Amino acid sequence: MDLVYLHGFASGPDGHKARHCRAWAEAHGIAFHAPDLNLPDFEHLTVTAQVEAVEALVRSLPEPPVLVGSSMGGLVAAAVARRGVPVASLILLAPAFGFARRRLAGRRWAGYRKRGTMPTFHHAYEGWRTLGPSLLPDLPLWQDDDTWQVDVPVAILHGRADESVPLAESQAFARRHPQARLQVLEDDHGLLAPESLKALDQRLAEAFSLGA
Repeated sequence: MDLVYLHGFASGPDGHKARHCRAWAEAHGIAFHAPDLNLPDFEHLTVTAQVEAVEALVRSLPEPPVLVGSSMGGLVAAAVARRGVPVASLILLAPAFGFARRRLAGRRWAGYRKRGTMPTFHHAYEGWRTLGPSLLPDLPLWQDDDTWQVDVPVAILHGRADESVPLAESQAFARRHPQARLQVLEDDHGLLAPESLKALDQRLAEAFSLGA
């Protein structure tokens, strides 16, 4: 069983948590994948392109993998599982549920909705990039995530001090999914505190039946 890590918005497959998961997988002899989700590129980014790319990757693997999704990658992971692509389980790190709803109505993205472009600091490129208009018409396709049902085991880690994705989004998801396990951590959106990474390691070990 493979481990697939899905990075967040304006990030890439070699961020801190991706490297942490890669090191964990290598230490346990587990095949690791971290696709670049800036698809088709960051300027023309859509959620649909991300979901379809992950679906294709998952279907190419010899057996259903464990998906670890961070922020927007968590949204993509849940979307893939919801659409019936076989996955063993999900580990969602501050999953960006409500991403489309907040971008379509929130004040922070009002300028993007008006102009169709937005300068964005991209952590993978370590510089500013322009998000183009392709995302805007794609967002309505993904704004109903508050109704999704995901029929696989789900573990969620979310920081109490998260200022990017409301903790309430993960709490609502957990209420809809009795099989989901939500752990609230004393951390921010990055979930890079030692205790948060320790909790991630614990969820990984459980997902791969490796014990504590």
